[in-house]
Amino acid sequence: MSFELIHTSVEKGLRGGTGFATAVATRGLPSGLEGALEELSAYDFEPTRAVGADRIDHAHRIVTVQGRSYSVLSRVSPCGNDWSGRPNRIAHHVVLDPSERAAAGPAWMLANMPCFADEVPATEERPFGPSIRSENSAERRATAWPSAGFDVGWAGVVAKTLLDMPQSPCYLVLPPDSVVLPLLEDLFGLLPDERRWHITFSTRYLRTPATSRCQLRCVRKGARAFSGLLAEPGVQQIAVEVGSSAGGSASAVAAREGRSVTPSVHPSTRVVPVMRKQSPTETAPIQLAPDAPREIPALESQSESMRSVEAFSGADAWRSRIDQPARASGTPRQLPQQAESRLLAYVLFGVAGVAIAVSAVLIAHSFALS
Repeated sequence: MSFELIHTSVEKGLRGGTGFATAVATRGLPSGLEGALEELSAYDFEPTRAVGADRIDHAHRIVTVQGRSYSVLSRVSPCGNDWSGRPNRIAHHVVLDPSERAAAGPAWMLANMPCFADEVPATEERPFGPSIRSENSAERRATAWPSAGFDVGWAGVVAKTLLDMPQSPCYLVLPPDSVVLPLLEDLFGLLPDERRWHITFSTRYLRTPATSRCQLRCVRKGARAFSGLLAEPGVQQIAVEVGSSAGGSASAVAAREGRSVTPSVHPSTRVVPVMRKQSPTETAPIQLAPDAPREIPALESQSESMRSVEAFSGADAWRSRIDQPARASGTPRQLPQQAESRLLAYVLFGVAGVAIAVSAVLIAHSFALS
């Protein structure tokens, strides 16, 4: 069963409050998911600050709340002015059940989902989620890329990057005012069926909240704030220009021919031990007769201090441990300065103790005589 949530500026929200709030939600929406979807509802109206490539944000994200992950399809777009006269936007999110994911992929579903709202709806709690259309997608030649003036090979390059580096964010830099969703439909047609729903994206990227994942981030060429996004570790950047060639890589050629792009096979780094049998030509170990003497020659590099084993006891053991390196090198070794100071202190304490004892005896003797 799917769920939906519509977040926009209303005079009174479903949960109360005024301004940007939840206007519509499906009854039974999982706990904690509503707040996560509200975080995905932002839209930046300021053109000098926004970095997204498209005017409308079509997105597929994987949202994790309370240890459970959800596939979320979103559409965020401007919708005139709100009840107070300020610019408004409407964010419509659909949370899919795994059985509702079309094999054609999330981009196809976003392009063929008629339930997305364009206008502010009446505030209500709906008993059921929207009806979901599903469809398979066979391998096909990409048509949206050449229609936009791009080399279709770029679709293969992007697909290969997403497959080979699933943990790295990838920024797709496009010319201003690009219509991105048809390009992503072509791109997902090049991906293996089993990998399509692992790829997340946003056609008008703004930010990624901590509860969600967004791998492919479509941004506008020349956006002022874009350079600050590249500081993230492991980030990939692919800039596509009208008329520029994607080269002759295997992934670019596959996209031009309408074939699927396959991920690179990474060799395993696991070391598997192999038990090797002895070859007949190898020299067998020497077998000694039972009465033959077993002599172990001494290593020439072995030092005298390593070959000798001595029994130590009490003060002799302590003294031998200090002198052993000196005997090996042939030069006398002096006690450390700290040890000499400690020995001198012990002697002085002993002398003082004897003097105190003698004084006590003399005082006692004088008292006895008096």
